[in-house]
Amino acid sequence: MNGTRPLHDGPVPSAQVRATAATWVAQLHDERRSPGLDARLRTWLDEGEDHRRAFARLTQAWERAGKIRLRAHRNTPAARRRGPSRIALWAAAVATTVVLAITAGVYYWNDNAVTTRIGQQEVRLLRDGTRVVLNTDTRIEVKYDEHARRVRLIRGEARFDVSKHPNWPFLVSVDGQEIRALGTSFIVRLDGIEDLSVTLVEGRISVVPIAPHDDMLRQNPQILFPGQRLVILRHHAPAVDRPDLTRITAWQQGRVEFDATPLAEAANEMNRYNKSRITVADADIAQLRIGGVFHAGDSDEFVRIVTAALDLRADRNGSSIVLSRPALLPPAAAVP
Repeated sequence: MNGTRPLHDGPVPSAQVRATAATWVAQLHDERRSPGLDARLRTWLDEGEDHRRAFARLTQAWERAGKIRLRAHRNTPAARRRGPSRIALWAAAVATTVVLAITAGVYYWNDNAVTTRIGQQEVRLLRDGTRVVLNTDTRIEVKYDEHARRVRLIRGEARFDVSKHPNWPFLVSVDGQEIRALGTSFIVRLDGIEDLSVTLVEGRISVVPIAPHDDMLRQNPQILFPGQRLVILRHHAPAVDRPDLTRITAWQQGRVEFDATPLAEAANEMNRYNKSRITVADADIAQLRIGGVFHAGDSDEFVRIVTAALDLRADRNGSSIVLSRPALLPPAAAVP
């Protein structure tokens, strides 16, 4: 990017800043992460370039956490004799972090494209300090220049925790829409070519259709406030609602949550995380309601619970699972 120095260049941050950054990385990947952690992290990153540089270096170290852990075990007796050093504590903070329930990685990222496989998540740190969490089967492309920070969501779902740069707009384009944000947390989801949803977690964003030509006037933007979701379906007018954010963000902890959800919809959601395909036999079964919390990618658990709760049967054929009503037994013959 012209005129912008990458965060991993420049002076090494102080030991205190590095130690604080290590703590952030550890908390960020702890499955018991506290509410509001992302907002507090963003505030800390915005306090100075040395904070962002230290955090970027620590996310690079996360890639090597397994190697660090092996070295830490190998050197434990000597470390105990000498006592812990600042560097040892810094490395241990990274090595003892908890991996996300779905395989994840954290990287410091330059302009590029990234794709997650089915059942995979990845956490990416962009050069400006913006954090992106990619859900299963997702692809995004990033292009930063001196005028704007641009991301394109090709498919899937991603959360953006945008770093504040007032004179450097952050724009996400998806399915003919453009989202503009500044110092904001939001989730964008594109299901196939049909459904698009944008959920605002914190801050404020605008969503506007992308004009075919630069000289054409754009429509008035749709402004979202925290907790609101904009849903855009093919052949339907856009709608705004207020979903349960706990369910919307559950995938970041490797969970899928349902509350009186139609069975067909729940099955499709589980299918996003596994190559096994769950289908329902007919429209009547598809409308049965299911609730509960499931591990993303654990189709067997989902099928076992659903069949027991709704009195259904599951027929397996390779990677396909069909849910249907149990076959009716023929009436017993009359005894003479």
